[in-house]
Amino acid sequence: MKAKAVGTFITALALSISASIASANTALPERLIPNPVGVSEEFAKFVESKQPAKSVSSPQTTEEWIALQTQFDAAMSEVTRLGMKKHGVTFEKKSIGGVDTFLVMPKNVSPEFEGVRFVHIHGGAFVFGGGEAGLGEAAWIANGLGVEVISIDYRQPPLHPYPAALEDTVAVWKELIKTQSPNATALFGSSAGGNLTLTTTLKLQQQGLPTPGVLFAGTPATDLKYTSDTWHTLQGLDPLGAREGVIDGTFALYSNGADLAHPLLSPVYAEIKDFPPTIFISGTRDLLLSDTVRMHRVLRTANIETDLHIYDGQSHGDYVRGLNYDFPESDDALREIRMFFDKHLN
Repeated sequence: MKAKAVGTFITALALSISASIASANTALPERLIPNPVGVSEEFAKFVESKQPAKSVSSPQTTEEWIALQTQFDAAMSEVTRLGMKKHGVTFEKKSIGGVDTFLVMPKNVSPEFEGVRFVHIHGGAFVFGGGEAGLGEAAWIANGLGVEVISIDYRQPPLHPYPAALEDTVAVWKELIKTQSPNATALFGSSAGGNLTLTTTLKLQQQGLPTPGVLFAGTPATDLKYTSDTWHTLQGLDPLGAREGVIDGTFALYSNGADLAHPLLSPVYAEIKDFPPTIFISGTRDLLLSDTVRMHRVLRTANIETDLHIYDGQSHGDYVRGLNYDFPESDDALREIRMFFDKHLN
């Protein structure tokens, strides 16, 4: 009986493996996901306070996009102002290289960063996060590391699709390094800002220009073709919701008909031989986890100095919420970024 049972089990397993190889898709039953347990009490409360993702259809006209953009940015600007006020972070508008930027200033500057300004590229799916709405991450880094930050208010769709944003980030960089060593300068951003951090660096390399001393790419969108695994496996768990709808619309709006496999749109397809040291951050509930992991492997394959930090239970960009919320995971992310920057800048 035992031999027969083993034989039956092996047969069933073989059939299962055969079926999985033959099928391109995997169907999963609906299930309840409990709150993460391997996190701090403060972060657990933050997770519990999250609202489920709402299904929002993608705008169909330029006017509809601008209306949604205005509504989103107004809400984010209010949240950002509250966080900056909480930590005593201030800002002023500046034009650098003909591009609108913000100089974000912490209450106290760390001695090792005196006279240095880091460069920030905001997220927001390429379409959102303009103006003050995009300053949250810049303020988080400015306050957490004690460094002045130039945040680039790059041109955005629907009026200014690719490559306008890259033209702006490169223009700011070229002007900034006239007065500051590129080797002493960090370039960073999350989500679409993570994409632009990576693609700006690729563009600088194409133009034979000096590249940053170090990069921080937080949960970057590195493959706009919709092929990465966690767009599917984590759909609905991350408050971003799903790729279909607004996110798909923003990527189409930004790319403006260009080939989504082009490395300046999807840096995961770049042929990289040399690149600045790069630190990546994502979470186990982040829709862009696979985009982040894949890009990390591209750099590791090219023998680039790179770190990858995945936080349990975090969805898209949760670490930045430390500007408004108090939880140890955000402080820990800042600690990792500081150590990585210190190693490669100082």
